[in-house]
Amino acid sequence: MSSWANRHIPRRRDISQIPVELRPHILQRFEQPQVILSESFQPKEEVYDARNEVVYPDSAFVMDRQQYVTRKIEAVFSSARELRYNDKSYVFVILRNINNTKDNDLWITSYNSIRKFYTNPIVIIDDNSTINTVNGKLVNCEVIASQYNGAGEILPYYYFLQHKWADRMIFMHDSMYLNRAFRNEELENAVCFHWDFYSTEKVNRNQIKTYLSLLKNSAALSEFFAAPDSFWKGCFGAATMIDWEVVQSLEAKYALFSSLVLSIRNRKERETFERIFGVILFFEKLVTAEECSNFGCITEYPSAFYSNTLAFDAAQQAVGLAKYDTAILKVWRGR
Repeated sequence: MSSWANRHIPRRRDISQIPVELRPHILQRFEQPQVILSESFQPKEEVYDARNEVVYPDSAFVMDRQQYVTRKIEAVFSSARELRYNDKSYVFVILRNINNTKDNDLWITSYNSIRKFYTNPIVIIDDNSTINTVNGKLVNCEVIASQYNGAGEILPYYYFLQHKWADRMIFMHDSMYLNRAFRNEELENAVCFHWDFYSTEKVNRNQIKTYLSLLKNSAALSEFFAAPDSFWKGCFGAATMIDWEVVQSLEAKYALFSSLVLSIRNRKERETFERIFGVILFFEKLVTAEECSNFGCITEYPSAFYSNTLAFDAAQQAVGLAKYDTAILKVWRGR
């Protein structure tokens, strides 16, 4: 029995008390005219662009209206072999950052391109991805979620120093793909940039000085950097092929990686590290102007900084048409 105080509160009608012939006809959502009209403007394929969704690399799906389909993770190719040179073991390290589903295709393509040629261990370092991904059936591969968000290019060196996965590391960004097997002459030096660049701009100089001051034994480094006749080149993307002993020696002398991993958080600071790394390697005479990189100046790469394609085949075709000889392909994505 309802109380007098509740007399004005509306009560839900029990529809079962209404005769069937008098009940209102309730349209399901998919039957409503507004929904039917809305669906008619949607592409036939499902579009994936939500943040924080889970991405499944093992199942291909349409990602945009151009019918771009995510690549599946491939098993090791039968022609792949272990990379060893001068009795040194190798590990490939892929630095990954996923902001949307197209970015997810980058690291998968990079992983697949390595597995086409080599069976060596692969370590994927995830730096501050904003969407989740399921890593799929990776072969001889480890994934590390970095605790230093935004540190970017310094992370492969920091974790390589800690774990020593092999005698030598080949560091690639997720936007870099292996195009062919490495030649012996590309494996000779204890450290070698993939690409170099001339650092003539002045915008980073103050920050470079600040970062150098954070290192141990930095007085001679700072003097070298400030000298007007000092010559050095930047290391594009800080991506190199490098011996663990070199990483260890730089850390022991300068505390390079343990100091700066705490300071680098954004793109400008990561660009500063590209230059600091070059300054130190030239100062230590670990590289020379003639032999600091395997594939030359990055500005000579076909359509450098302008390409926006993710497809491996398109990137491979571009360097082929330009007769640009490189073991590593590079694509550009603004992230």
